[in-house]
Amino acid sequence: MNRSIKVGISIFAIAMAFGLNITGIVPVLNLVRERYSDQSTSVVQLMQTLPYAFLMVGSLIIGWLTTRMTKKNIALLAAAVIGVCGTLPFLSESFTVLFISRLLIGFGFGLAGPVITAIIAEFIPVENRASYLGINVVGMGIGAMAGNLIGGLLAKSGLRYFYLVYLMAFISLAVILLLLPRGTISERNSRSVRKLNAMVYILAVTAFLHTLFVNAYSSNIGMHIAREITSDTGAAGIVTAVSSVSSLLMGVLFSKITKLLKRATLPFAVFSAAAAYAVILFIPGMPGAVISSFLTGVSISCFNAMGGYLTSILVRQEAVAKASGLFSIFGGIGGLISPIVLGGISSSVLSGNTPRNQFSIALAGMILLGAAISLIILKGFGEPKEAA
Repeated sequence: MNRSIKVGISIFAIAMAFGLNITGIVPVLNLVRERYSDQSTSVVQLMQTLPYAFLMVGSLIIGWLTTRMTKKNIALLAAAVIGVCGTLPFLSESFTVLFISRLLIGFGFGLAGPVITAIIAEFIPVENRASYLGINVVGMGIGAMAGNLIGGLLAKSGLRYFYLVYLMAFISLAVILLLLPRGTISERNSRSVRKLNAMVYILAVTAFLHTLFVNAYSSNIGMHIAREITSDTGAAGIVTAVSSVSSLLMGVLFSKITKLLKRATLPFAVFSAAAAYAVILFIPGMPGAVISSFLTGVSISCFNAMGGYLTSILVRQEAVAKASGLFSIFGGIGGLISPIVLGGISSSVLSGNTPRNQFSIALAGMILLGAAISLIILKGFGEPKEAA
């Protein structure tokens, strides 16, 4: 097996573990609300987005870690943290245990996302990176899909059994250990070549806003289905699995999409999310939920893949981990405060903090963000300023 194949399989494995971040606790969010009925709706929603707090920590130190550890060891650490913290609530149904495990698992996700881009930048030439970022998206889609479907089935035996789905991360760890080449440790005295440019910061702010609004879907879809469509606990898992299928499809097609849309891939991703919220608001029942889920998957996968591609070409290879970490940090902030910000706006501006009101706010936000990104692109956003 040649090195490029080993790298491709390893990227898929890391991405599969990272895809569990999309799953989170979405399939059982309504069960969590019932189990911890003494907690407010906003606090329960926060359990889905809480990992973003420590995701930012992992993303913040990823550049520093690449000067102390190989990217293979960072990937192994990420998979181990995801596996251990993800399964911890199986051992105890204490809300404190759930809170701590959901907080700490973010560190693993914070390492996994940027290290994938850094591995691609180290081993894969620029002209082939879009294809490998497509593999990344496929892996994320399969990880999230398996998390939703298998987790939803496990939850039928009780809430605590859902968390066993995070054992998937240990499969990823084994694949990384066996196949990923060791690689090199970045030079510690290369601060000048790890310098970021203005384009990276624009991309990071875009990640903040996109994640802020797109997380309204994952934080609310379970409760929306339970309140307005069906009380079947498996329905949320099936609906959210559709977004994983669309993510998988976008991963397979990503290199073709970027060739067709080029820099317009980023606004395409944003407007896909806007369309998803329009559908969930105006098409009732399961058809609306399924179509919306599909479009959400398109948005998340295209946005993250394009973000990874841009961070890999906008800076030098030594700075890719740092740039990707910044992208994840800003996205993490958006994801962390999403339930609080959107919930607060829903309560103060609309009739209350309900899933439907949060969807309405997210729709308006995505339309404005898509328009802004389209205008920025007309001024040259997305054109690399330095060779990778």
